[in-house]
Amino acid sequence: MAANILVIIGNGLAANRVLEQLGEDHPFSAVQVLSDEPVAHYNRIMLSPLLAGETTLNAITPHDKDWYQSRRIAVYLNQNVEQIDKQKQQVICSGGDRFSYDALIFATGSRSFVPDIPGSDASNVVGFRSLRDVDTMLVRLPDIQHATVIGAGLLGVEAATGLRSHSIQVTLLHRNPVLMNRQMDATASALLEKELLNRGIDVRTGCTPLNLCSSNAPKLHINTIQFEQTGSNSQQHLNTDLVIFATGIIANKELAESAGIRCGRGIQVDALMRTSQPHIFALGECCEFNGNTYGLVAPIWEQASILARQLRQQYQSGQPDQHLALSAADPLLTYQEREHLTKLKVSGVDIHSIGQFEADSSTEVLQLLDEHAGIYKKILLRDERIVGALCVGDVADSHWYYELMQQGDSVTAMRPTLLFGQAYC
Repeated sequence: MAANILVIIGNGLAANRVLEQLGEDHPFSAVQVLSDEPVAHYNRIMLSPLLAGETTLNAITPHDKDWYQSRRIAVYLNQNVEQIDKQKQQVICSGGDRFSYDALIFATGSRSFVPDIPGSDASNVVGFRSLRDVDTMLVRLPDIQHATVIGAGLLGVEAATGLRSHSIQVTLLHRNPVLMNRQMDATASALLEKELLNRGIDVRTGCTPLNLCSSNAPKLHINTIQFEQTGSNSQQHLNTDLVIFATGIIANKELAESAGIRCGRGIQVDALMRTSQPHIFALGECCEFNGNTYGLVAPIWEQASILARQLRQQYQSGQPDQHLALSAADPLLTYQEREHLTKLKVSGVDIHSIGQFEADSSTEVLQLLDEHAGIYKKILLRDERIVGALCVGDVADSHWYYELMQQGDSVTAMRPTLLFGQAYC
C-alpha cells in the first residue's frame, strides 16, 4: 500500500459516507478528519426527531471509536481550518496545527441563509443546520413561551413541529402562499396546513419579515417580529421569544475560494468530484456541479460513491493521475444529475415528492384527492412516461413511482390503475 495521506475537512454526512464507501482496505496509510464541531459525527438528517425528543444523540451517532480505528482514521474535533497551503500540500488550522495531505477533500457542508434584516444577529436568532442549533433551542425551552420559524420549506416545517412537541406556542411564517413550494402544489399545501393547524401551529403565508425588534439596546435579544403580509394594508407585529431561520442554505466555500480553487455558488467540481486544483476534491452541500448545489441526501450519497471509486483508482498505485480526462472515464462511474425523492421527516405526516409536481402544456395529470382522509396523489405524465409524482398521506407506492420514472418506460398499460398503486397494476 502506498504511503498516501487523505485529509478531509468536515465530519458530516458527506465525509462519513465517503469513509464508509472506501472501506477498511482503502489505499491510504492514514486518514485525518478535521471537524469544527466538538462532538463526533452524527446523522444530521435526524436533527428534527432529536429536536422533537423522539431520538437521542447516541442513537444518531452511527460509528464508534473502533470503527474509525479499524479504518486507520483519526478524527480531530474543534479544528477550525484557516488556510490551505497548496505548494506544501498542508492544511493549516487556527491553533497552528498543520496536516499534510496527498489527497484533500472539502466536505465543509453549508450554513443557514439568514436574510440581512435588522436584528438577525441577535442571540435568540438561530438556524437549523447543526447539533449546536438544536442544543441552543433545547437549552432555551424553559424560558420560551413562543417561537417563530421563518421559512416553511422542509426544514422549517420540521423545526416548527419539533418545537411544538414541547408544548410551546409556535408560529410558522412563509413568504410564498404555498408551503414547501419547492416540493409540492397548493392542494398538498392545504392538506399540510390543515395538519399543522390541528397540531396547534399558527401558520401564516405570504409573509415577508422586515425587522426583528428588541426592547433593549443594543439588540441582544429579539422580542418582536415586524413583517408584511399579502392582502394586508398595514405592517404586522408578532411577539416572540425565539426566532429560527429556515430560509435556505449557503455552501461553505470560502476556505476553498481563498485557496484559489474555482468556486461559483459552491466549490466547483467535475463529474469525478475533482476541483480545479490537483489532488483536491469536494462533495456534498459545499460543492457545485453544472451550476447546481445540493441539500438532499440522495445526490450526496451518489457523489460519495463516485469519489470513493475515484480515490481508489488514483491512489491505489501510488502514482495518482489527477489529469485523467473525463472522456476516458467510465460514464457509469461519473456523477450524473437526476431527480430524487424528497421526504418530509415529521412523525405522523407523510409527504413524498418526486420530480415535476406542477403541470405544464406538455404534461397530463392523474390525481386522487380525499380531503377527509388527508390523502392526495398526483402523477404527471409526458408521452405516457412518469415525470413527477406527489404523495400526501399515502406514500406506500412513492418509491415504485420513482423507479418507474427512473426507468423511463411507458406506463400506458397500467395507466387506469396507476394512482391505486403497484398492487393494482
